[in-house]
Formats: sequence, C-alpha cells, structure tokens
Amino acid sequence: MRVVLVTPGFPTSLDDHHKPFLADHARALAVAGADVTVVCPAHPGAARRHEVGGVEVRRVRFAPRRIEARVALGESYRVFSGLSALWVIPMIARLTVAAARQARDRAADDRAAVIHGHWWFPCGLVAVAGSAAAGRATASVVQIHGSDAAVTTRAVHRWLARRVLRRAGAVVAVSEDLRDWASSLVPRPGGLHPPPSSEPAPHRAGPLLRVASMPVGTDRVGPTTPTPTDGPVVAIGRLMTEKGFDVLIEAAALLPPDERPDVAIVGDGPDRTLLQALAVRRGVTVQFAGAVSPGDIGEWYRRARLVCVPSRREGFGLIIAEALASGRWVVATSVGAAPQFINDGTNGRLVPPDDAEALAEALADALRRDNDHGAPSTNAPTPIGPQAHAATLMDLYAELAEI
Repeated sequence: MRVVLVTPGFPTSLDDHHKPFLADHARALAVAGADVTVVCPAHPGAARRHEVGGVEVRRVRFAPRRIEARVALGESYRVFSGLSALWVIPMIARLTVAAARQARDRAADDRAAVIHGHWWFPCGLVAVAGSAAAGRATASVVQIHGSDAAVTTRAVHRWLARRVLRRAGAVVAVSEDLRDWASSLVPRPGGLHPPPSSEPAPHRAGPLLRVASMPVGTDRVGPTTPTPTDGPVVAIGRLMTEKGFDVLIEAAALLPPDERPDVAIVGDGPDRTLLQALAVRRGVTVQFAGAVSPGDIGEWYRRARLVCVPSRREGFGLIIAEALASGRWVVATSVGAAPQFINDGTNGRLVPPDDAEALAEALADALRRDNDHGAPSTNAPTPIGPQAHAATLMDLYAELAEI
C-alpha cells in the first residue's frame, strides 16, 4: 500500500519537538508495511527532500521563509488571517500537485494509493483534491485533530468543511467527540460496504468514519518508574492560550502555601512572557523548562509527582496518554479524549475546562493521596501504541481499496 501523508508541518528530525506524534504516526505505518512519503510545507531549517526516522519527507516551497517558518511551527490558523490568508492558495495548490504526483507515480506500478491529509484544512482539502487529480486508483483520507474543528465556527467554514469531508473516502477522528462532530457534517456516516462483484456498485452516501487516536511514542515515554514523593506537578505543551497553563498557575495560587506543589511547565510558545508575569503576580514558583527534544520528554514524566493537562480544548490529548503510559496520575480537563482514558479517581481526576477552583481542588486531592497512586489501575483504558494505531489505519486503507 502506497500512503502519501499530507501534513501542515513535520519534524525535521527525531529530536525535533514540533509535532513528534506525526513522526510516530508515519513510522508506525512504515513498520506495518506501508510505503510512506510525507508531503508538507517547506521548513527553513530542513532540506527540500530528506528522511526522518527512515520515512521520506518532501517539503514544498509556497511563500516567503518567514511565513513558511510560522506555518512549520504550528501557527497556520494565526498566519492565515487578513491579507496573509492569500498565501494559503499557493500552499494548497503546490501541496496538491506534489501529493497527486507521489500517489500517481506509485499507482502506476499497480499498487493502491491513499492520500491521507491531517487536519481537514488545509491538508484534508489537499488530500481530496490530490486523490481526484491522481486518478481512480487513489483514495483520500481526512484526519481531524481538534484545532481544525474548533476554528470551524462560521457558516462559510462549515460549508467548506462539509464539502471536504463528504468528498473524502474516509474521515478519521482522533476522539469520539470529534467523530460526532464530523458525523454532523456528513450524510450517513460509515458509508456502504461494497456489494458482490456481480452487482453494480451503488453511490456511496458518505465517507467511512473511524476513530483512531494518535499513537503513544513508547520509545519516548520509557519504562515505568516509582512516583517520586517530592516531584513537581508537570505540565507539557506549547505555551498558548488553548493549553490553559494560566489556569494551572491560578489553581496553584489558590492552594495553601504549605500544600502548594512545585510546578514545572515544559514547552515554548508565544505566551511564555505572559505566563511568567502571571506566575510572579500570583506568587507561584514555576519552572519554565522550555522546549525539550522528544527523546528527553520521558525524563520529565519520570520526575513528575503527577501530570496536569489544563487545556481549554484538545482534539485528543497525547500528553494524557503518554503520562498514563509512564505510570503517572493525570489531573486534566474533560476535553478531547481525556474521558476515554481517565477513570476519575482510578488513574487521575477530571475537571471542567477553564475552572481554576475545580482544578485546585483536584490537584489538592491527588497530592494528598498515597504516594503509590501513580500506577494506573489495571481497569483503566490503555493508550494506543504504534502497532495498534497502524493496524487500524491499514485495515481502513484496505477497505477503501476494495470500494
């Protein structure tokens, strides 16, 4: 099976901390036997064609380097506003041509091809257009991660999202909530199974619809270790409003000084200065560790007394899955896939988003528990690993090839 992954960004190496889950995803498919190529926008620090973890990556120029750099850092929805939105046109056009060429070249040797676009816009649109340009031997998959659903607020956005999803061969959502959102936009989600070969194929009423969470990078998480009694509350992610790190700081400030834990926030981003000022203003000691490579993230899980994920929104919530896999309790907001993985009181606590008082109460409760609470219960859901993740997608690709 030939798989062309279209993404708005991709790590430049296995040590790159930007979207390492996409590298895990691509490598898992390659290990499962797929012939994988990644097509993505250019990155100022990377060659136009190179390999990451044995996966071929082709980067496409489309704009001045300052625009390309911001897109590569995951700021597409901020970049493409106002007049800067005009740059999305050449980006979509050039990604579509590159993806179609990759799929068509491989389809010529009688192998089925799939163009798999991450985030319905712009890469899902690229996948649908690219598969049409590549020909009938190529199917399209659109994967929804959460931020793309969150920005689909206006009528014109929903109109475009509906058209993209309806024309896809399959839609993959990283959580059940996102699957429900997608199903509200497409008719008869799940589509029809192919009839016997003696019967004419019916018009398929809609795309196949699946839930497939992103894989937990087990090589990053490392072995489970005892929970340190003096470790900090660790939060990990890009420093931006949606991650809710300001709520964590406010929650810590609400705790009595003798119960207030050390807090470490791992990551970098545009809100760092604001968060540092908030911590000083609220009298909370916070270690801002900055960005770390994926290979070093497991060390922070091992240091943590517990992990906090205070996000205002998440499509999936990979930090939750990684923290549970490392044997740490997680205090998180009930967004994205958090309710699928956290059994409240068994392997963590769930609180409403943007509620500092509820988060403070949950943190205090978790910290007062016995020190051996870190290992999740055997009754808790297990985050999906690379092998299971790839198997789910390979089955979906095979089903598309038969339709």
